[in-house]
Amino acid sequence: MHINHLKTFALAAETLNFTKTARLLDYAQSSVTAQIKSLEKEYQVELFQRLGKRIYLTEAGFKMQHYAKRILTLHNEMKEELGEGLEEKGTLMIGACESQCIYRLPQLLRYIREQYPKVQIILKPVPSTSDAELMLQEGTLDLALIMDRERSFRMLESISLYREEIVFVSARSHPLAAKSLIHLTEVMQHPLILTEQGCSYRTELERVLQEKNLNAENIIEFGSIEAIKQCVLAGLGLSYLPLMTVEKELQAGSLASLALEETIHQPTTKLLWHKDKRLSQVMRDTIDYVINQAG
Repeated sequence: MHINHLKTFALAAETLNFTKTARLLDYAQSSVTAQIKSLEKEYQVELFQRLGKRIYLTEAGFKMQHYAKRILTLHNEMKEELGEGLEEKGTLMIGACESQCIYRLPQLLRYIREQYPKVQIILKPVPSTSDAELMLQEGTLDLALIMDRERSFRMLESISLYREEIVFVSARSHPLAAKSLIHLTEVMQHPLILTEQGCSYRTELERVLQEKNLNAENIIEFGSIEAIKQCVLAGLGLSYLPLMTVEKELQAGSLASLALEETIHQPTTKLLWHKDKRLSQVMRDTIDYVINQAG
């Protein structure tokens, strides 16, 4: 039994609302449900029953609530009694590509900082999966968030988190923005503003271009997604970027998403760490948090 599962149950037993529980714990609702089911499976009982649109504690649920309060109280007393002895220190090194660093990691870093204020967090940019693999194998990273195809990694543990959506974008005034469907041959007639070589989604685009014997000759390359977006907004060309990086601009109408006739393989965001790595408590909690956020 994981203490976090007991905390989740205790709050759900108080709120009698899984949606509210998920919001208060900053989890996906599916994570709350999964943790409750894990407890039910472990103790072979049903903790909640649903009547109409509301949920209620079963008799076993009331008993579990009683014990959960006692266990959590003792857990908190132990933490206070041992004090510094339980407080983790040291360094946690996390690697990620730029899109993850900007759009996904801030919330994770805040969580780690709140839970482990004495742990130093070092964030290292990793432009490609091969870089992340090497750094994890050499021990210069503890954890890495990367985008790649579904596959196994030598000497690394891997958990798939999100299936990403990568989109072609243009300025709203670009001539292709008015078309309901475009072909790669049309895309190649305009400058492409892309991330650096080795980036997973650029690699997938280049793979399709090669299959179709299309040459991307007019390419402007940047290491910064924000710089790429500014160039696209200025009408200097098209780009191929993760949806999460351009959602605000698409909603505001300053950028347009282009529907492509051809299919380009969409990468998956994965969390990686070395199989032989001793997982500290902060690493375990960070892994759990990332998985819960992905839902």
